[in-house]
Amino acid sequence: MGVFFVACGLCAACSEGPVPFGDGMKRVSSPSLLSAPSTIDLERLAKTDDCAGCHSDVAAHWMHSAHAYASFDNPWYRTSVDEFRQHRGEKASRFCAGCHDPLLLLSGDIDREVKPENELAHAGITCLVCHSVESTRSDGNGSFTLTDRPVLIPDPAIPAEIEAHRERLAMPALRSAALCGSCHRSFSGSAIGNENHLPGIDDLGDWGASAFSGSVPDHWVTVAERDCRGCHMTPEPALTGDLAATDGLVSGHRWAASHTAMAAQLPDRAQAGRAEDTLVGSVVIDIGATRVNEKRVLFPEEAKIRGGERVVFDIVLQNAKVGHRFPGGTRDMHDVWVEVDIRDASGRLLAVSRPSESDNDEVFVLRSTMLDASADPEILHQVHRFATPAFDRTLPTHDAQIVRYEFTAPNDASLPLRIDTRLMHRKHSRDFQRAACEASRTERGEAFAYWAELFGKVALDPCRRQPLTEIANATAWMGDGATNEVSLGGAARPTIERLLDQALGLLRGTQEHLELTKPSLHRALALARASGSENLVARVELLFARLASMQGRPENAVAATRRAEALVGQNPVFDRVRGDAYARVWRWSEAADAYRRVVEASPGDWTAWRALARAYGSLADDHNALAAAELGLRLAPRDESLLRSRSLALTSLGHPDAALAEEAWLKHRSPDSAPRMLAACERDHVRCRTDRQPIPQYSLSPPPRKAIHASAKLR
Repeated sequence: MGVFFVACGLCAACSEGPVPFGDGMKRVSSPSLLSAPSTIDLERLAKTDDCAGCHSDVAAHWMHSAHAYASFDNPWYRTSVDEFRQHRGEKASRFCAGCHDPLLLLSGDIDREVKPENELAHAGITCLVCHSVESTRSDGNGSFTLTDRPVLIPDPAIPAEIEAHRERLAMPALRSAALCGSCHRSFSGSAIGNENHLPGIDDLGDWGASAFSGSVPDHWVTVAERDCRGCHMTPEPALTGDLAATDGLVSGHRWAASHTAMAAQLPDRAQAGRAEDTLVGSVVIDIGATRVNEKRVLFPEEAKIRGGERVVFDIVLQNAKVGHRFPGGTRDMHDVWVEVDIRDASGRLLAVSRPSESDNDEVFVLRSTMLDASADPEILHQVHRFATPAFDRTLPTHDAQIVRYEFTAPNDASLPLRIDTRLMHRKHSRDFQRAACEASRTERGEAFAYWAELFGKVALDPCRRQPLTEIANATAWMGDGATNEVSLGGAARPTIERLLDQALGLLRGTQEHLELTKPSLHRALALARASGSENLVARVELLFARLASMQGRPENAVAATRRAEALVGQNPVFDRVRGDAYARVWRWSEAADAYRRVVEASPGDWTAWRALARAYGSLADDHNALAAAELGLRLAPRDESLLRSRSLALTSLGHPDAALAEEAWLKHRSPDSAPRMLAACERDHVRCRTDRQPIPQYSLSPPPRKAIHASAKLR
């Protein structure tokens, strides 16, 4: 197999504190992991107007970005951080400040009451915060180091000064995903008073394990490699003569993403447009397999329906374009849901699934759920109340999810029936919006709005109605006459693409229901062969391999990957699937061989190192298990499985650091109370009972007229 042993060097994962600072570094940031020289010039760091003098386009973008409104002038953030500070104290909120309020953190103002008239509380993440990052670490929670090197404002006529300016402000860290990941990865734990270590945002880790980073997922993906900048800093025309422009374009500094509620209130309409463009089309929605009584067909238009019959149909969601989970960021705060309308041929509404003002339990929502100590869902993002993760219903990159709906066709319905489905987005849940609105109407909230305007900023109002964005839609028909109608949106795609997404989603089902994947794959295989596309045939064979792997049939899985390889040549994706197939039946030597080829092809994928470390550990190959774990921990320093592999290897080797490694592993384990709490949540909350299902199912019924009217009013 080959040995790639590296010496153990216990990293930041062995403590909840920051990487040790050298002499002359600020020591006031913990539990944030930000570090900066004690000599750093805060006044200079906060200044942005001299940057705008030469970089007017970039400055205009930034002024309307979430980075500019990252601090206490952001009423949504202020609602959360004020609540946290009330329960855990000012110094504990350094945890938030390293990313949201670096100037308040470095000034020490975060350690006391943050007053509305404090200009640093309105500064956000300024130009020189990002452009002074000289190094990053993989930990998250603000794991970056700032430099205090002076900034030369160059004479445009002197090339040497321009080059010195560029060298200082465009250090290598600036052009890396690790810079973004130092804040767009987070964790909480004992350092902020929580009982357990809990992973949080991890857009960096999700991207690192995706095809966008060059890594090898377990399904066929053909996509150009892109880092965070490739999606969130796309070039824009330099309309005002920005001196950084090349061929009339500058890198966009809007970081447009999903914060439509903020963007809608800012004066630059382009910001709202970019935010909406980022969302629209990022996920595909479709209508898949349909069952009438016990007769199952692969598409609704193939179904025969009579009045009074029970109909079950699948909605298929696929993360088509996002380089991390969708929605990303704070996944417990988003409001992204599936709507379904069923009408008969006359247009009469028969059944719906839409959110109401007071209840979302009967609507599928793409979200993660955290539980508090009482095993209740924590719906207001009160981090100090987090006790354990419950369920994550967000979509991994390029992966698919099935949501199942059932209804009874009325006896008097005219056929064919029309199914319309939409994936809708609103930045914050109604519950969180109400909390932020109430906080903004207090004396403190109104004072922050007043001072924001005095400092030349927009007084953001969380009480304003949030924009609704339709991310994707699909229309399909069922019953007599369905084949004469026109499908729309995701249901109008080529049949083979629909089948492949359908199969991908069905692979999430329970073990006893995995057989439902086969009809989709068999029809897809026939279509792929008829098309003459070897790539399409290989894609189907790969899904057959995954199905066999999940059913514990490694020989069948390997045979399918070999058939695919015969068509398209070697590809590490086949090794990934073979490794999983062998690992599921504890054939660790073969699994290790396959996983080793995966990490050679995608060394930046921490999940591949995790799989390899586990395989070597199961073979009692402690040196290689330790090496794989160490290399994985450089990418994901607090991953429980990697910490476990390292701990077991060091213990077996009799290494003097074994006890320290075991302590780190145990500190980062999933809470022992998690199973009990999940069971309690399932008992007491519809949300948990539904979200626990690999393929959640909802019952539709004719809505009362009043409910339809209320839904229309909300939208």
